[in-house]
Amino acid sequence: MKGTITRCAKELVESRFGADQWQQILDHAQVDEDTRYRLAYPTTDIDDGMAKDILRSTGEVLGLTPEQVADAFGEHWCCVYAPKIYSSILTRFNSAREMILGMDKVHVQLTATIKNARPPRFDYQWTDENTLLVTYKSFRGMIDIYRGLVLGVGKLFNEPLSARKLSDSQVEIVFS
Repeated sequence: MKGTITRCAKELVESRFGADQWQQILDHAQVDEDTRYRLAYPTTDIDDGMAKDILRSTGEVLGLTPEQVADAFGEHWCCVYAPKIYSSILTRFNSAREMILGMDKVHVQLTATIKNARPPRFDYQWTDENTLLVTYKSFRGMIDIYRGLVLGVGKLFNEPLSARKLSDSQVEIVFS
């Protein structure tokens, strides 16, 4: 996994809870000093298990449920972190619907340009004009983070939507 995930988590925790809480999370996740240094670089490869341990430890140290961590991460990624780091990508989209439907193509492009990038892929199926079923395809099993990101996209565009996890590989999104 790329360090951009852990860098965003660090920014989120430090901005909302303080730098000391971030250090407690890293201690709880048993992150060694060398890895702590590398977590700050977006294109650095981070062990998937370590990144997941950090996200899990975030909830345990801060007293948040996994869903609350995923929602906070998704909102911070979409509304704070990505506009600073990935503004050239965000400006391609005019609505939450466009962005959600465009992310598979973005991930294909990232895979072609960033060494060792393995972002999730998505399949889309409309069940009616406002309901989209998204099949999340990734060996990482981070569909809860995806659901949180979808909610964050709605907040980014100030558009009401809901996202419900149907299984470990499918999310239902309802655009209002």
